[in-house]
Amino acid sequence: MAIETVNPILAGPLFFVAALMEISGGYLIWLWIREKQTIALALLGGIILFVYGIIPTFQPAHFGRVYAAYGGIFIISSIIWGRIVDKKQPDRYEIIGSFVAVIGAIIIFYAPR
Repeated sequence: MAIETVNPILAGPLFFVAALMEISGGYLIWLWIREKQTIALALLGGIILFVYGIIPTFQPAHFGRVYAAYGGIFIISSIIWGRIVDKKQPDRYEIIGSFVAVIGAIIIFYAPR
C-alpha cells in the first residue's frame, strides 16, 4: 500500500480504539490467570484481542510505521487504564515517560515525507 497521507481525525481515534481493545482484552485474560476469574473472561478477552488485530489495518501507513507509532499511544493508554481501572495513581516518571512516548509516536506517524 503506497498511501502516505495521514488524516489525524481518522488516525488518532483508531490508535486509541486499538489501545482500548488491546488493553481490555489483555486485562480480561489477566483476570482469568492472575485473579482466578472465570474462563469466560479469557474467551471474551481473546475475541477482543482478535478485533484489536484488525483495527490497525485501517491506518493509512505501512505496518512498521503504524505499530511503532501505536506503541506510544499504547503506553499512555495503559497508564490511563491503570488510573481508572486499577485506581493506581501514576508517578511522575510514568507521566513523563508517557508524554515522551506520545511525542515520539506523533513524530513517527505524522512527520511529512
